[in-house]
Amino acid sequence: MKHAIRFHSFIVLLIACSCESWIDVTPSDRVSERMLFDSRDGFLKALNGVYTGLADRAIYGRFTLGPLELMGQYFKGNGNYNGAYSQYRYTANDVTLATFSNYWTRAYFLIVNCNIIIDRCGEANPLLPGAWHGLIKGEALALRAFLHLDLLRLYGPVYPGGEDNESIPYVTNSNLEITPLNTAREVMRAIVADLNGALALLKDADPIFENGVANSSSADGDNSLQYRQYRMNYYAVKALLARALLYAGEKNAALEHATAIIDEVQQPDNELFPFVTVAAATNTATPDRVFSTEVMFAAHDQYITSAVFNQLYLPLLETNDLLTFPFQNHNTLYTGRISELYTDNSDVRYRTWWGVYTTTDANNKFNYFRKYEAVTANATSDKFRAMIPLVRLSEMYLIAAECTPSLEEADRLLNVLREKRACSSLLVSSSETERMANVTAEFRREFLGEGQMFYFYKRLAAEIIPDAAQWQAGRTISMLPGQYVVPLPENETEQRN
Repeated sequence: MKHAIRFHSFIVLLIACSCESWIDVTPSDRVSERMLFDSRDGFLKALNGVYTGLADRAIYGRFTLGPLELMGQYFKGNGNYNGAYSQYRYTANDVTLATFSNYWTRAYFLIVNCNIIIDRCGEANPLLPGAWHGLIKGEALALRAFLHLDLLRLYGPVYPGGEDNESIPYVTNSNLEITPLNTAREVMRAIVADLNGALALLKDADPIFENGVANSSSADGDNSLQYRQYRMNYYAVKALLARALLYAGEKNAALEHATAIIDEVQQPDNELFPFVTVAAATNTATPDRVFSTEVMFAAHDQYITSAVFNQLYLPLLETNDLLTFPFQNHNTLYTGRISELYTDNSDVRYRTWWGVYTTTDANNKFNYFRKYEAVTANATSDKFRAMIPLVRLSEMYLIAAECTPSLEEADRLLNVLREKRACSSLLVSSSETERMANVTAEFRREFLGEGQMFYFYKRLAAEIIPDAAQWQAGRTISMLPGQYVVPLPENETEQRN
């Protein structure tokens, strides 16, 4: 792998750049790496560097909230660049080529940094006494699996029927060795193994069991065990395992993990990840539009308003840059695709995620997507303003609803979610086809702006999906399996050839 030649020597550079002034880079990267891992704090700084890297614009920053949303047929892709994503022309121009090449490079960059941390942890380490070894190594293993899973979902074949096709390399080394391409099945086995390994380490080490999500700064200034929603906590790892197993078609195992999580974190008197309240979501001063209380894992991007919202969703953007739903005219905004998506206009997702922008002359108005819009002038009072949700509780309800053999249980799970979203109508599934239609509709409503819909369609090898270019409800496009597969970057294939 071409990029692997550079990764290992850059670990300290990544940490220094991503984590501001935590450490100084000495002239020799090898010496710096040795110095970095000579204390527990060094291990934590290295791990923090990986977490900070997740919010990189090339990965879970602007890429997840822009190109992936266009590929999921949420937003209309105007112009040469955005149109290429929504039409699955992955090599259409320099911008799209760079987009997918940069994602690949940055993801493997972070993976190899995880590998260095894992190697340094070893089976035991005197610098990491007590729970620290399990916590740091467990989180690093989970991050490695998390990154590989999304690489597989993006660059790998459609899994049903493509399990034995070459896909991506599952990189577990931290040296200069080139990793061969693995089949999709081999990659999935490695992902599941890493997630199970992480769970085994975290079950006796994660402070979330004792302290909860701890979404505030520690009184002594040491936040190493705080903010567990922004770390690979035990429940986030278990949720990822449910996601991976469902992607692999192992519905019974996915159901087991998803229902276990719901049971464990939704205890009536002790909800670890409670559903957001309607009052919190619609608060006029600081609306919690990301539904932060139920997010199990997130990336943190303090510049999400200026670097993401203002670049993708700000109503003042030029037409070719703005991502929004097309509409019929300026006077009937709740029509077409928005009314098809939100069949119940009391739905808190519709009420909080969509604003109406009126032009300065008051002649025109249109809907704009505002999930990541700043809600206060200085944006310091809302702790969740910098949150990019990557794993949330509602996905477990949807996985369980899809996998349970009982249609009645599926309806119950879907309607729990709908009730929490303030929907006045309930769903009834009279057949398996209707159950999947209901699951798909709720998934579309739930994960708008979170980069998950494309992967959902790919997992199902969906042949017909909504057409984001049309404002009318019911318009669809046909998909071929190859359209779900982003080709490996040129510099990667050239090196291998």
